[in-house]
Amino acid sequence: MSPFNRSLPLVLAVALTGCPAEQKPASTASAGAETGASGAATATAPASAAAGTTSHVASTSDYANANELGLIPVMEYHRFGPKEERWTRTPANFRKDLEYYYNNGFYLVNARDVAERKLDVPAGRKPMVLTFDDATDAQFRYMKGADGKPDPAKVDPDCAVAMLDEFHKKHADSGTGATFYVLPSGFEQDGVIQQKFKYLDATGREIGNHTWSHDNMSTMSVEKVNLEIGKCQHFIHQQLGDQYEVKTLALPFGIGPKADAAFKAVSDGGTGADAHHFKALMLVGANPNVSPFDKKYKPTAVARIQAIDSEFKNWFNRKPGSTDKVKEPWVPYVSDGDPAKVTFPKALADKLNKDALGAGVTANPFDPKAAAPAASASPSPATSAAPGASAPASPQVQGADTIPGYTAKLPAGGSYADGKLTYKIKSGDSTEDIAWKFIKFTDFYTYPSLAKAIRADNHLEKGLTVGDVISIPKARTAPPKPTIVAREKGFEAKGIYVTGTIAGSGEVWDLVKDLKAHGGNTVVFDAKDMNGVITYKTQVPLAKEIKAYKGDMIQDLPKFIERLHKEGIHAVARVAQFHDTLLAQHKPQYALLSKTSGRPWRESGELVWVDASIPAVQDYQLALAKELIANGVDEIQLDYVRFPAMGETHDITWSTAKTVHKEKKDVITAYVKRAHEEIAPSKALLSADVYGVVAWDQGIDVRITGQKLEELGHHLDAISPMLYPSHFYADFDHFSYPPDHPQYFIGEGVRKTAKKLEGTNCSIRPWLQAFPYRIRNYGPQYVAVQLKANAEAKANGWLLWNAENSYKTGFSGVTMFAKGGLPNEAMPKSAEDTKKDKVATQPKK
Repeated sequence: MSPFNRSLPLVLAVALTGCPAEQKPASTASAGAETGASGAATATAPASAAAGTTSHVASTSDYANANELGLIPVMEYHRFGPKEERWTRTPANFRKDLEYYYNNGFYLVNARDVAERKLDVPAGRKPMVLTFDDATDAQFRYMKGADGKPDPAKVDPDCAVAMLDEFHKKHADSGTGATFYVLPSGFEQDGVIQQKFKYLDATGREIGNHTWSHDNMSTMSVEKVNLEIGKCQHFIHQQLGDQYEVKTLALPFGIGPKADAAFKAVSDGGTGADAHHFKALMLVGANPNVSPFDKKYKPTAVARIQAIDSEFKNWFNRKPGSTDKVKEPWVPYVSDGDPAKVTFPKALADKLNKDALGAGVTANPFDPKAAAPAASASPSPATSAAPGASAPASPQVQGADTIPGYTAKLPAGGSYADGKLTYKIKSGDSTEDIAWKFIKFTDFYTYPSLAKAIRADNHLEKGLTVGDVISIPKARTAPPKPTIVAREKGFEAKGIYVTGTIAGSGEVWDLVKDLKAHGGNTVVFDAKDMNGVITYKTQVPLAKEIKAYKGDMIQDLPKFIERLHKEGIHAVARVAQFHDTLLAQHKPQYALLSKTSGRPWRESGELVWVDASIPAVQDYQLALAKELIANGVDEIQLDYVRFPAMGETHDITWSTAKTVHKEKKDVITAYVKRAHEEIAPSKALLSADVYGVVAWDQGIDVRITGQKLEELGHHLDAISPMLYPSHFYADFDHFSYPPDHPQYFIGEGVRKTAKKLEGTNCSIRPWLQAFPYRIRNYGPQYVAVQLKANAEAKANGWLLWNAENSYKTGFSGVTMFAKGGLPNEAMPKSAEDTKKDKVATQPKK
């Protein structure tokens, strides 16, 4: 099993959640979160948006700033607490976030307002959605009364709802929208769940579905999908009545089912009062989402931005804690104030989805040249091209339409001369669009960073002016062509795993910086995951045929590898092998077979495994590996290089079962041998992930998976056993709760693996647990103890796994280990564990 699957319920990507309510905010004379003598806030309904913000019929001056085909940011919050972390925002920072939104002209709406295209936003303002996942008490918390029970009259002033109420009392024209995606915890206070739900509904906030168990939906059946969503629907209806319409869903981990029927059931399914018909599905944090009137709008994949400082920097040019007015590096949706019209510059007419215009709503294209300057002081689109902007332009340089080292021509309007790249601005341009066109001709890795540099280098404080010529910074003279940095067997890799989404974002370089600061030298990135999705622009014919590349991940693989090499990083491509959903479902003739039926074998009802013994299946996997190597990847890491371990594995058969390969281990070993023979001439290393439990050689594990270390080791440069203590079952090796004993399972796992690899010259560098799943005392010390056990067992390096790409705790553990001083037994144990430990140290009979 891959580290991803073994670390569930964590994520991968980039990619996470959102929801509904129908009533308009109630108008009250004294609104907001009022503070009493106790210092606790009292929940009262926010003032109506009617207080100076009612929409009006737009005038020509409003249209000068309007662009209702611009982007809408959907912000993603989770927890609130005293310390800023990946999924936690401090109350102080949240208050600053709200001030920042207001100062920059954003107007808070609900997720359903966007999904239903009912955006009643004042002229000149920019709609924004705030989403809150998981229904934690820090989002809505009552303080305890004298009887020790939650007192609805005393709302914790530092919970999200109180802070929103407080903010709205101060800024009545801010918009009241906020969408809460709930779990059955119901804000984690018993006896007051219904009261909280009704308050949110009455104050114009939304309640959305986040499923019942928050399980990864990737392999769910239609029945399981309907159960997960239906139970949460029923829970919401228990609080608000069956008439309450839940219109949006936040996908747990941002992951939907792979099977088409199950995915369709996510949008529409169930029966009776708890049936669901969602207008939008929310993903994990990524980028601003397109307008619901844009042809590219996908209601089944609404992007969100995680509300943390690094993402504010990437997507808003905002410094930590700042509430200043800035220009976002993208073109925002700016309202014309008239819900009956969709207004936009004529140059953007091709983007309009005419089918999205509802009854009584008309398209309103306008000519910016004919529109008067906006009377409103609200911010206009930061980067839309409009005449009259006084940005200084670069000299009008005439040059070639190609760069000598490139075969591709420059985008229309681009010119290259004397080592400088320039562009002549056209109507409808934005810096974001320009950056997207030119990024492959520059050293920049992400287009937001290039857009920011274009504005800075050309002093575009007031926007773009049609006809001006601007410079494109950091132009390249040739495309990147990285080559392998060869490493010897036994190379001591110290690294981390990153998802394809993170690898394609600027965030990967922050992780690389931290990794290097902690002595690391290796990044393992997803090239193909278990779903069969390829993260880079592959040219392998079969991959293109089954549409395995979905986009929005690694836009320029050679540039990514080139940058890793410049940073001194060993680049490892993780390629999932035989758990390949896309290939199995598009080419069922390549699937494993059922002994009893002769039809494709399914794991828990899902067709996700292909037959490792079929030459065409092997050819596909190796073609991807060779393509990656041709792009400079230093090592191919085979994951899911095995047979299934779940479901009715006794019913599996394969193409060569009656001829060449009579056992599963023969199939897997033969394939790995072939892979090594074809990859070795390139000087790239070949490694594989294997089940940690295989090192204990319990017989059945090898028979089920086909992973026999003694044989695989002869054809691999390195093996990475997944020794996560959380994934050893109760009473394994006499330990009642294995997750409490990382020092034993890491140390013993490495030693047992080494024993099996004797005489093979294959290195061991295990995957270590850098995530809290099933760990009762997770923290830096937990990671440090694993590293210590790993070093004492003489492994050749280590790899940290965290499917959320969150390594703050892991890196702290690396620092703790480097300083030394850890005791041999650093993890607390129960009396029962201590007793069983003594048994474990005695010779087995």
